[in-house]
Amino acid sequence: MSKDKKKKEETEDTKDKKKTEEDLIEELKEEIQELKAKIEKANDKRIRTMAEFENFRKRNQKERSQWIKNSNKELINEFIDVLENMELAQRSSRDDKISKDHKKGFDMVYKQFADILSKHGVKKIETVGEEFNPKLHEALIFTENDDYEENIIFDCISNGYFLNEQVLRHAKVAVSKGTNKEKNDNDEDETKKDDKKNK
Repeated sequence: MSKDKKKKEETEDTKDKKKTEEDLIEELKEEIQELKAKIEKANDKRIRTMAEFENFRKRNQKERSQWIKNSNKELINEFIDVLENMELAQRSSRDDKISKDHKKGFDMVYKQFADILSKHGVKKIETVGEEFNPKLHEALIFTENDDYEENIIFDCISNGYFLNEQVLRHAKVAVSKGTNKEKNDNDEDETKKDDKKNK
């Protein structure tokens, strides 16, 4: 074999080796890119999963907290009945047959009981003088009242209560339809309008 031929073969072998090395390098670069993309995708998924878990944990904690706050709902409702009976007894204890010491003692017990309920999230719903709200009040009476405007509560028949900002019991109330004077004024205005139209 001549030297030229041998050199030529060596050059071709070197070129083939370089070509296979370049192909291999190119394949490795592509593989690296694919792996980087997979890692990035897995990292995104991990971050999303962590965020979802954190949201789940917060939601669960909030629901648990609400459940704990309202778990005594039935018991507190029964205590409210006792509180209202105490209010009735307090009102009837105003006569002179009961000693001042007994009245004072009863008032202290009532206040202590009301404070305990308040500490546990019980709050009375405002009624007299407030506008009727069906979300808070149950109207047992709708009648004309000269002292109150239309849709204003003029009497509380039975107290309503919140438990931790949620309605525990609706207040039973009497609601004004307005005064006779307002009704007559409105009727007169309507009559005048009708008269003007007829002319």
